[in-house]
Amino acid sequence: MRIIFTIALLLGWSVLSLHAQYFGQNKPSYEEFEFKLYKTPNFELYHYFKNEELIKNLSKQSEKWYYYHQQVLLDTFQTRNPIIFYSNHADFQQTTAVSSRIDVGTGGVTEGMKRRVVMPVTFTKQQTDHVLGHELVHAFQYNILTHDEDINLMAINNVPLWMIEGMAEYLSLGSVNSHTTLWMRDALINNSFPTLEDMTRSYRYSPYRYGHAFWAFIAYQYGEQYIPRLFKAAAHDGYEQAIGDVLMMSDDSLSVLWQKTLRQHLLCSSIDSTFSIVGDRIISKKNSGRYNLNPSISPNGKHLVYLSERDLYDIDLFLADSKTGKVVSRLYTATSHDEIDALSYLETAGTWSANSRYFAFIAFKQGKSTCQIFDIQKKQITKEITIDEYDEISWPAWSPTENIIAFAALKEGVSDIITYHIDSNTVNNITNNNYSCIQPSWTRDGKYIYYISDKNLSKQYDTQNCFNIARISADGLEHRYFKTFDGAKNFTPQSSTNNHEVLFLSNWDGRRNLYLLNTHDGSIEQVSNYPTGITGMTEYSPAITLAGDTLLYSMLWDGEYSIYRTSVDKLKESGTQLEIKETDLSLSRIVPYSSIPSQVETNLYFKRQPYALQTDSFYTDKIQNKFKLDFIGGASAGVMTGRFGTGMAGSIEAMFSDILGKNMVYTALSINGEIYDFGGQIAYINQRKRVKIGVGLSHIPYRTGTYQYQTDSLPDGSTSRSLNYLFRRTFEDKLSIFTFIPINKTKRFEFGAAYAFYNYRIEKLKNINSFSQLYSAEKEKMPAPDGFGTGIIDAAFVIDNAKMGLASPVEGKRLRIQMEHYLHKMQMQTLLVDFRRYFFVKPYSLAFRIYHYGRYGKDSDSERMSELFLGSPWFVRGYDMGGFYGDESVNANTISMNQLIGTRLLVTNLEWRIPFTGPKEIAWFPSNFLFSEMAVFIDAGVSWNKHSYPVARLSTDNNSQRIPVFSGGLAYRINLFGAMILEPYYGFPFHQNRLKRGEFGINIFAGW
Repeated sequence: MRIIFTIALLLGWSVLSLHAQYFGQNKPSYEEFEFKLYKTPNFELYHYFKNEELIKNLSKQSEKWYYYHQQVLLDTFQTRNPIIFYSNHADFQQTTAVSSRIDVGTGGVTEGMKRRVVMPVTFTKQQTDHVLGHELVHAFQYNILTHDEDINLMAINNVPLWMIEGMAEYLSLGSVNSHTTLWMRDALINNSFPTLEDMTRSYRYSPYRYGHAFWAFIAYQYGEQYIPRLFKAAAHDGYEQAIGDVLMMSDDSLSVLWQKTLRQHLLCSSIDSTFSIVGDRIISKKNSGRYNLNPSISPNGKHLVYLSERDLYDIDLFLADSKTGKVVSRLYTATSHDEIDALSYLETAGTWSANSRYFAFIAFKQGKSTCQIFDIQKKQITKEITIDEYDEISWPAWSPTENIIAFAALKEGVSDIITYHIDSNTVNNITNNNYSCIQPSWTRDGKYIYYISDKNLSKQYDTQNCFNIARISADGLEHRYFKTFDGAKNFTPQSSTNNHEVLFLSNWDGRRNLYLLNTHDGSIEQVSNYPTGITGMTEYSPAITLAGDTLLYSMLWDGEYSIYRTSVDKLKESGTQLEIKETDLSLSRIVPYSSIPSQVETNLYFKRQPYALQTDSFYTDKIQNKFKLDFIGGASAGVMTGRFGTGMAGSIEAMFSDILGKNMVYTALSINGEIYDFGGQIAYINQRKRVKIGVGLSHIPYRTGTYQYQTDSLPDGSTSRSLNYLFRRTFEDKLSIFTFIPINKTKRFEFGAAYAFYNYRIEKLKNINSFSQLYSAEKEKMPAPDGFGTGIIDAAFVIDNAKMGLASPVEGKRLRIQMEHYLHKMQMQTLLVDFRRYFFVKPYSLAFRIYHYGRYGKDSDSERMSELFLGSPWFVRGYDMGGFYGDESVNANTISMNQLIGTRLLVTNLEWRIPFTGPKEIAWFPSNFLFSEMAVFIDAGVSWNKHSYPVARLSTDNNSQRIPVFSGGLAYRINLFGAMILEPYYGFPFHQNRLKRGEFGINIFAGW
């Protein structure tokens, strides 16, 4: 779940850049959704469901959460709040309502300007209801900021993420949640419980879990009326000042009190200090990453597949030896399988074929959830399973006796267990009921499938916290539910060596331990006894896997996930038979019971419903495609005085769209210098279909300048030499249409056509005193080339599967091939080839680039087009300044500026990139907030035009011969909190077969 602002369409590029980004991965776009609108008293629900009962239930849940949150936050919506529902996560990733890419781990998004909640329905009604409740808290947060006279929407930046997300978790879950208590116990036992400052500065502490615990503590200690007060105060003055003003204590003192309260409450059992971990830790931070998740052992017990950020920058799939944990290979990474849009990693593990040769896992591809079958021997994907009649599939389980895979399958908000026959490609729905059915697992004889159902077997407990084990025959004819712990979340059933025994995880006592159910007599044995517990990233994540008697499980310990190996028999040695099967909610409480009444818990526990709403206030309506503001930014204005005189500077950009983001309008205005330097752009983009089409109108000034010496004859016959500066402005007025066609997340085509008119203005600053002071110079307008108009068509093919590091890509490749053809007035074509390759050598990276841009044709060297400068810091660093320029035909130690100016460039770059400050796992100097990298670089390039030619020599005294120039040095890239990358560098130019003194410069770009 995320809370974000809708970002500018072309973030990271000039406000006047019209086409799609130069590089960058594509947002998945495959389907065209026909949305309908359903209105309630407080919401507009946009959906494309065929199941009318589903949208009615979602509308009731939305009104329920509005009723709950309104009572605590004391706020109301003046207009209906939009909620956009998708039928599955693959469709959700394609939403046009949010410009940024949607991660697999994102359950929902709430954006600020329109307060749109965007989310998919999930495999269980409980998950969908929780995500909806969570996201609507964010809608209230934005509404509070929008309508408070003392603050505004941007004040959300003053509130730390743990306050924002933690409030949403508390108001949607209350104080009773075993998953959050598990995290808190882990931190307390390991003496790593954070302060509020730690949570604000470090990425290590989950803003959801610790933020949840914080707000539960505030409600317990002070009362829920302090929640909106503290939130508003934090938005106004920051959290430290807010705590002092509202609670009359420092944030350090509050941290101490919070930790003391939780320690006294949660560490109340001898288990918390006397337990021992059973088994060998085979996968941990020592040989892998901090998060080692979703283990799956092969039936022969030899291999293990698990998920990990072992290679630091992404979640990948690894094959390891199941006994030692030694990694054998990386099965999946986004750079090796870039045809796949995303790996489903949060709540599903893969499954092995009976012969241990094939491994199947869930991935999103072409807008669908698919099952990819990987051949371990051939190290390649050999089959892809797509089941079109269902919206999404998850939790695959391969039969131990037949070529059949069972899945949990979602359709119109209802999940069932289905079986897929690989040989015949046939599908059978074996549960076919209205309950949520997830996590299938075969018995050892292949006759039955265990799974989890939310069918409530006891009227005493709320179904929101109730998941039970069920068993069904492979043909769907025999069905049985098992009563384990009433009111608990009982997950991940695994058939033991005996078909009548099933292992499962339960949170019935507020912890997360492993239990063994005897399906013959209903007896239950507890076989692990940990104060924290066996768990994955979420309660639904698979955390155990069996092969024969060998058991692997994942466990949270000191904020990290490790995988342990043991046997069922060894666990049974310390097992305990249980008689009590009732859930003890007191141990699931984050904080003690309070005498202060809790509105949140009253609502959640009693499932209170809003006051009776009139039936006619729920109805279907027609969608109105009105444009509203999505984003406004870059607003600045001022007067500047500099070496070229006095001028104006400022810019503003804004983006508008309809409620679903199908139609977008982007506008930008900018000035930097004199009134002639005013630029503007307006663009419209239609995103309704997979092929995105846009039209734009722009006026863009390009300003260049050069120094020149001028020799004048005096009346007495002598001569004088003066230094002048020539300003050249090229004004481009362009009307263009463009389209971009994403093939998948890493490849796309771009096409465009435009008509542009170019005109010029040239001014001379005469008799300047030096290269640095121009204030007193006399300005003279000079003759300029005639203006002209031309038509342009362009096409490009782009590949980008690169993984980003701290300030530049670290693995993968990028390629852009682009051509332009000028139709008339200019007989010219351009060709651009930009290829980049990145090799990751943990934790370093080797980066290589080769770049060519050239103008070709009769008018390629026309003075109407400015020439290109090879010495730009983006090409060859160290040449933008320097005292080495001269006339090489006179002084062989110098090189003329002409050597670096041309209409064709060939550049190559090589860098060794070193994480400098950042996460301690990779950086030389650990830092929780400053991310930066060092780069040792070698740059080389050559420029030429129609009247010159490149030569393979290191020196020349002939200006018609263009020699390559080189530089080497050190660069330091600083990531300024994701807003921009600043790169100061020190480079040593090398030309004319001589090494020159170092030159300092600055780039304001992410590393290439």
